[in-house]
Formats: sequence, structure tokens, C-alpha cells
Amino acid sequence: MLLQLKVSNYALIDSLDLDFNSGFTVLTGETGSGKSIIIGALGLVLGERADSKVLFSRDRKCVVEACFEMPKAAFEPFFLKHDLDHEDHTVVRREINKTGKSRAFVNDTPVNLAQLKELADQLIDIHSQHQTLLIRKPDFQLDIVDSFAKSAKIKLEYQKEYDRFLTLSDTLEELEKRNAKAIADLDYNQFQTNELQAANLEKADLEGMEAELILLNNAENLKELAVKFSSGFSGEGGVLMELSELKAVASKLSNISPEFSALDERLSSAVIELRDIAEEVESKTARLEFDPDRIETLSGQLNELNRLLYKHNKTTVPELIQIRTDLEFSLGYADDLHSKIESVKKEQHIAEQKVQHVGSQLSLVREGAIGNLQKGIEAFLSQLSMTDARIRFNLEKGQQPTRSGLDHIQLLVSMNKGSEFQSIDRSASGGELSRIMLALKTILSEGAGLQSIVFDEIDTGVSGEIANQVAELMGRISQKMQVITITHLPQLAAKGRQHYKVFKESKGEGTNTKIVALNSDERLVEIAEMLSGKNPSEAAVQNARELLN
Repeated sequence: MLLQLKVSNYALIDSLDLDFNSGFTVLTGETGSGKSIIIGALGLVLGERADSKVLFSRDRKCVVEACFEMPKAAFEPFFLKHDLDHEDHTVVRREINKTGKSRAFVNDTPVNLAQLKELADQLIDIHSQHQTLLIRKPDFQLDIVDSFAKSAKIKLEYQKEYDRFLTLSDTLEELEKRNAKAIADLDYNQFQTNELQAANLEKADLEGMEAELILLNNAENLKELAVKFSSGFSGEGGVLMELSELKAVASKLSNISPEFSALDERLSSAVIELRDIAEEVESKTARLEFDPDRIETLSGQLNELNRLLYKHNKTTVPELIQIRTDLEFSLGYADDLHSKIESVKKEQHIAEQKVQHVGSQLSLVREGAIGNLQKGIEAFLSQLSMTDARIRFNLEKGQQPTRSGLDHIQLLVSMNKGSEFQSIDRSASGGELSRIMLALKTILSEGAGLQSIVFDEIDTGVSGEIANQVAELMGRISQKMQVITITHLPQLAAKGRQHYKVFKESKGEGTNTKIVALNSDERLVEIAEMLSGKNPSEAAVQNARELLN
């Protein structure tokens, strides 16, 4: 049960400190006074999304603190699970700094938002104004059935299997796209690979082949030049003959004087070196022959290598070898891809079977709960002047599994005796939707064992005697759990055991939302004003007094 709510620097609230009693508490005030802001602050401390826009003043942080009564027997499992200190009066706090970053605490111990929401789900249900419209949505209708059926565990198991099935389906789709591309490229890649393999790249010495081809193409000319070289070098009257004569002179000089010995040795070395040169030229040109077949072969190989280099925009043979390696890998990858696809298909099939199996179990749980849910709603509606109203949750197997299950749901209603069942979004008025939602919320909250329920204008579209009946019903509900409601109906306001008035106060250049607890005399005036406006007549005051009594 909610015992206290403290709000600081939130929206239009500078500072607020409210105490709540068990039973029925009402909040009234003019439209736009800030009643829903208080509900927003309570939602914030229970884990709703927050950002820096909620700050009343940008200079300080926002703090919302709620104190709940939490009996040990009901809440000890949560505190043990998350290693938190349990207290019968537990304080939950949320702080938001000026950058929008938030922190949450339970009894001054930091917790994350997932833990906060888990605790909130066991504490209180907040009905916001827009939820009445959500009742027309199939997903919301399934959530209602699941809440009543207490199918959270099996639904979580189903969603786990469904998510795995989706992941495998996405993986399979991506693999098949890659495979389609690999198949489209297969012939071309195979041709490229064969072409590069045929080039025998490991044995291709581009520079050596070019050098050999130059020699072969110039073989005859080289031979002629070699003959001239040899003749001029070692022939009759050649360089070597003259050097030999000079060597003899140098030897004589050396014999006469030791000073010429070094010159003699140097000349001897030069003669030997020149003879080696002559012999090497003769040796190289002796083996050189014009070979048209070899020239043709080398020319073909060089042309092919240069063509491949140009084709692949490369400059070296090692780069061509790397391209060939990559192509060979891609061909092997295509084979691996096919194996992976087959493997993922098997996994996907197994996952789909699990989705169907667990989904069928979830459907059975839902089907087993629908009958009692329908009866419970109809019983509540009969107390709200809808004695002929009939409710049907039409559950059918959908064409494809969704994350909500295998079922397609449609909430059908028959508002009058003898009328046909129609979709709720076609046949229920605003007031009827409000009463149906009131019945749903009450049944679900009682079934979940919640201690508190909050209604933000659940009475929209309700007036007259129906308003009296809604008020009577809420009064009875408050005997089982704490009920807090924002209302514009005087009949509902009069039923509250505790009455707060919300109003705006302008101060300086700013506006602030305020809230005060009303005593019996103040309640009389407030309800009279709700009946007839400002400066209520004596008749309105008397009517208000009768409502309070």
C-alpha cells in the first residue's frame, strides 16, 4: 500500500509531500490543474521513462520518493532475489539530474530500472487515461487475458523460443542472399581462377623472361659484336698481345729495380682480368643461338602475364597470386555456405516446432481462463447498469506466429439484450468503454494480489445514475485494496475517505501545482463547486451534503 509520496522539482511541482490512507482516496481539481502530473510522478518512481524535460527548475535535480507498506511474507522473495534489505515500510526513490540521467534506489540501495519495474508490478497498478483507448487493440486484449490467466512464465518461455526462431530466420535469409550472390558469381570466379592457375604464376619470373627474350631477339647481332670484341681484344695485334709485350717490359724493370715490382704485379693482375673478360664474352656468346620457338614461347608467356596484370589492375606477379588465392577461397566458401544453410535450416525447423509446441500450451492456458474472465467482467458490468452486456474474447489461431503467441484475439461485445456480438471498437460508447476498463482493471488487480490501484479519470463519459453506481463500486473495491482516483465526478469524489484538491498557483513569473488535503467543510464546498461551479447555490451545497452523507 502507498503510504507517502514526496515530489521535488518535477514538471509544475516545486515541492509536494502527500500522505495516503488505506481505502478510497480521491484527487479533484480543475482541468489543467496538474492532477495527472502527480500520477506521472508516481509512475516515474515506479520505473517509467524519464528525461531532463521533467525538471521544474534546471538548476537542481528532480527527486520523487514513495513509501510503501510491504509485508514480509509477500515481498521477501523479491528482496532475497536481488539481495536487498527488506523493511515493512520500504522507500523507493528516483532521481533525475539536469542532463536527464536517472538513478533509482530501494531503501537507499541502488537498483536498475528492470528491478524497479519488477517491484512495481507487485505493488500497484496505474491506469492512465489513454489505456481506455488501448482496450480496442488486439495486443492489449491478449495482455489482459494473459494477466488474468497468470501465464507470464509460459509466455516468457514462448517469447524466448520465438526470438530464437526469428534470429535463425534472419540468419538463414542472410545466408541465402550470400549464396545467391555466390552462385551468380560462381562461373565467372571459376573462369578467373582457371585463367590464373593456367598462368603457372609461381614459376613466372617476369624480369628474367624479359631479359632472356631481349637476348634471344638480339642473338645474331650479339654474336657479331662478340667476334669483333674477341678479335680486337685477343687477336693478332690485339689489346692482349700489346699488353703482353708491355708486361715483359714491366718484368725487366722489376728485375732491375724492386721499386717496379708492385707495378709489375698490378699489370699482371690486369692482364689476367682482361683475359677472363675475353673468355667470358666468348663463353656467353658461344651458347647463344637464335631460337624462334623459344622466342615465341617467351613472348606468349609475357603477353599473357601482362594481359592479366592489366586486367586485374596490378603491377607484380605476387599480386596476381593473391587474387588467385582469394578466388580459390571464394569458391570453397560457396561450398561451405551451402553446408551452413542446411545446418541453419535444421535449427530453424526445430525452433519452429518449439514455437508451435510452447505456443499451443500458451493457447490452452488462455482458453482455460477466458470463460472465468468473461463472467467476472459481466458480473462487474451488471453492477454498473450494464446487466445485458455480454463479453466474448474470441481466440483463434493466427496464420503466422507472432511474439504474442499463436493466437489472434478479438474482443467482442453485445451491449443490449438480443443484439449481435460486434468488435468493441465498433459498438461500445466512451462511457461503456470506461466501465469495461474499470471492470478489467479491478479483476486483474485483485487477481494479481496488488495492494493498490490508481485510476486517472476512469470515469470519462460517465454521468448521472451510472456515476453513482461507479462510485458505489469503487467504494466496495476500496474495502479490499487501496484505491486512488482522479475524478471530475462529484458522486465519485464524495465516496472518498481521503480527499485532495489539486490547483495551480501563480507566483512571480512562474506557475506551481499545489495539492491540499480537504477537511469535511472544505470537501462540502469542493463537491458543491463540482456540481454547479464557483459560488455554488444553496441547492448545490445541499446536494453535496447529501452525497457526502
